[in-house]
Amino acid sequence: MTGISAGKRSLLGVFGGTFDPVHRGHVAVADALMGALPLSGIVFVPAARPPHRPAPCADAGHRLAMLRLALSNDPRFAIDETEYQREGPSYMADTLAILRSRRAQPLALILGADAVVGLPTWHRWRRILGLAHIIIVSRPGCGDRPPEWVRPHLVDSGGELLGADCGRALLFTASTRPESATALRQALATGAAPEAWLPPEVSAYIETHGLYRRSSCHDQG
Repeated sequence: MTGISAGKRSLLGVFGGTFDPVHRGHVAVADALMGALPLSGIVFVPAARPPHRPAPCADAGHRLAMLRLALSNDPRFAIDETEYQREGPSYMADTLAILRSRRAQPLALILGADAVVGLPTWHRWRRILGLAHIIIVSRPGCGDRPPEWVRPHLVDSGGELLGADCGRALLFTASTRPESATALRQALATGAAPEAWLPPEVSAYIETHGLYRRSSCHDQG
């Protein structure tokens, strides 16, 4: 992981996911977080073998290549290949432990509101709160209420995350965007993907490699 320098009073955002494929919505959320919170940068962590969902449609190598294309021109963002470099399931608790061992800077794990609801089913999920803060991203008007277990950890501002090394949670409402990975895969399977949903380099890569044409994978979450 290169390209992001740590600040004395800043957090490093950790954006995990399958990125199957990465789309403009992912980048827009990261950009909004950078503008609103005390983050020195955001590291994207593609899951090589996600244990909590069906296998991705595109293989790990393709997903990593598309992520590199989407982020290549923005020095605020980096990619960490930790989950590609170890065997077995891609457990976020293990990944955060590795990231913490490399940097003294506090980490802030970026999760969608739906992912937070399922967090207690994750491997060693309580360890995550002992390694990082959590930024819970929701969309306007969704009425997402955090689960009961989150509420004791909630703070009101990004600045309050700086007062501890880990264990706090912040709600962040992102601007409404149309992109979703499921809808995008469905559109790609029919050859009708909206051009505005994908960075042009990613769109060209998908076309070149014939990705997402199998109807058997476009309806995964």
